[in-house]
Amino acid sequence: MTNDGVERKKALVTGADGFVASHLLGVLASETEWDLHGIGLKDGLSEKIPGVSYRVVDITDYDLLSDYIRSLTPDVVFHLAAQPSVALSWKNPRRTYEINLLGQLNLLEAIHESCNDISVLITCSSEEYGKVTPDMVPIKENTELKPCSHYAVSKVSQEMMGLMYEQALGWRVMVTRGFNQAGPGQSPDFAVSSFARQIALIEAEKIPPVLKVGNLDASRDFIDVRDTARAFFMIMENGRGGSVYNVCSGVARKISEILDMLLGMTRSEITVEHDSCRQRPSDIPVLEGDGSRLREEVGWKPSIPVEQTLRDTLDYWRGQIL
Repeated sequence: MTNDGVERKKALVTGADGFVASHLLGVLASETEWDLHGIGLKDGLSEKIPGVSYRVVDITDYDLLSDYIRSLTPDVVFHLAAQPSVALSWKNPRRTYEINLLGQLNLLEAIHESCNDISVLITCSSEEYGKVTPDMVPIKENTELKPCSHYAVSKVSQEMMGLMYEQALGWRVMVTRGFNQAGPGQSPDFAVSSFARQIALIEAEKIPPVLKVGNLDASRDFIDVRDTARAFFMIMENGRGGSVYNVCSGVARKISEILDMLLGMTRSEITVEHDSCRQRPSDIPVLEGDGSRLREEVGWKPSIPVEQTLRDTLDYWRGQIL
């Protein structure tokens, strides 16, 4: 109950122990009086957030998940649990589909069994667009989807499944296609965090002054994770059911430019070395989003400049390593 006796809305965040979810839960805790719940695979949340009830629940275990949903009966669900990496999807495609596709099926069926009036946000990816031609940039939501990795295929499937449930059952379902996330707390499996972590290790003299990289020619639309978390909340509050929203900055930068900006934030002398092991089997040359639908329908726009994102990420790794 809230202070005026109104029953609190119950919100569930799946993948609550993850990078984006930790920032989302912080937004929800500060902006709402919702009863906040999270599930994940780790023993606890990566960031301690007062008032969040957390349980270890594997979304690929239908019986466990169904029992949990039945006991909770959430009003809103932010579905963030996923295998989030293109590179890992090539190493283990079967597990990617088990988590992303079948895990979501388990979630939606569990909701269908136990909940009536429900709003669901399904977080997907700009990787769904695949290789676009220059005349298609910036990419709008009506651009044809041409996924070129197992991860991207799994995300297209998640999106189609979620929107099908809305049409069939009358739910309110929204989908996001997030462009490249970055910010403090991100796994070093991703470019910005990998570069920042290596720089911090070099500064601490824990590795030789050689920074290993993959493809630096690709251009990506980087968005700060804190802006993304705010977008997810605003979509849940104001988004239109059945809609897909790009979450992006609207500016594409070459990976080499991002690396140069990070290198400019250190006094260490660092040599950059290409590592073929960091090259993807299929890479997309450019991803740059058009965020006008999200801006016009929801009122969101990014507020954190990329320089701050990079500096905060580097400072995060400095703190972790020292």
